[in-house]
Amino acid sequence: MILAIDIGNTSIHVGLFDRGRLKRQLILPTTLARTPGRLKRSFLRLGQIRQKEAIICSVVPRATAGVVKALRAMGCPRVRVVGRHLKTPLKNRYKYPRQVGQDRLVGAYAAWKTYKRDCIVADFGTAITIDIVTKAGEYLGGVIAPGLAISLEALASRTALLPKVKLKEPPELMGRDTANSIRSGILYGCAALCDGLVTQLKRRYAPKAVVVATGGASRLITKHARTIDHLKPHLVLEGLRLLSSLK
Repeated sequence: MILAIDIGNTSIHVGLFDRGRLKRQLILPTTLARTPGRLKRSFLRLGQIRQKEAIICSVVPRATAGVVKALRAMGCPRVRVVGRHLKTPLKNRYKYPRQVGQDRLVGAYAAWKTYKRDCIVADFGTAITIDIVTKAGEYLGGVIAPGLAISLEALASRTALLPKVKLKEPPELMGRDTANSIRSGILYGCAALCDGLVTQLKRRYAPKAVVVATGGASRLITKHARTIDHLKPHLVLEGLRLLSSLK
């Protein structure tokens, strides 16, 4: 059994794999890593993990320490952190390779291993990242934009009259009240951003690339973005499972 843990800026995504299949998962707030004792109790929902290997991908170094501490306290026999104990086996063509988030590399690796061709990975998390990995296993780079939740928070905090609203599907494209006008702008705007950027990336760098969507908001965006070929909400967890077989 493999315990795959993706530590993001907002949430910790945990997946329990048994014989290569995702059997159970948890989504926990990243702030929970500040209290390893509470985090340990949350992990217990997955059952005993004394005989399970854990592999971690993180973009929040402080949270990584709390997660590792909780796993050690539970008797997890082997804990590995991507970027520290093992590297994603892609040729990193970023100008400054260390600047690439490990989640971006792991997602690109999972797409590359799954489709065995040029891939564009659109990850709709706290930030939106759209990255290219080639059939030859080269991570070329990508683009970064604010995520949906960040955009909602910015509108509420930087304006006098716009409220903070919960993101959900608006009834139609044109908003007929302020809350749904915001939802429509954020959702359809993000889908248009995805389509526009993917179209340009394909034209300039990877014309035959398959486009894979992942991340917390990917199900919502995929309904409206025309350029997405495959929806893989747990792509990073799958990438961690694949990496677990490496020495």
